[in-house]
Amino acid sequence: MTSKLKNYIQHERLVNGGTNTFFNGGIAWLSLKGKGLLLLAGSGSFAIDIIATAFILPFIVTLIVIPMQKRKANKGKIARFTPNSAYAVERLAASFPKSLWLSAAYFGLIGMLIIAPITLLGIIAVGADSFTPEAYSIFKGIWAGAMAALLVGPMIMVGLRDTHE
Repeated sequence: MTSKLKNYIQHERLVNGGTNTFFNGGIAWLSLKGKGLLLLAGSGSFAIDIIATAFILPFIVTLIVIPMQKRKANKGKIARFTPNSAYAVERLAASFPKSLWLSAAYFGLIGMLIIAPITLLGIIAVGADSFTPEAYSIFKGIWAGAMAALLVGPMIMVGLRDTHE
């Protein structure tokens, strides 16, 4: 990967992470303000919200990021990317399907099956079985922003990879 691409991905991580922190935290705040304590399990469980967000957020971001990268590459604004199999994340990008919808589903499943369980285990490990709406809004904003920042790099690589089309 070129240093230009690394810098581009770093910039996109900051933009995507910041945007998702702001919007997810804000949406959580608007939908939860004035409500009571949020519990890990039971009716209105925040665990369900984390699992759902862990799928939906990467799915939607993928549907935006990959076509945007392809358009930029087609217009010559950014160079195509040839994944190097020596690096795990580049191997991962190379292994994704050409279908945008399948790629979005894969990123959603990564969020739901890997990121959500790690998040929930971390919450359980620190004994945080409840949140005030304010605390959850802050947590969710930071968590969603971090997840978007983490996954947007591989999404960009999938969008820019040279598929000889």
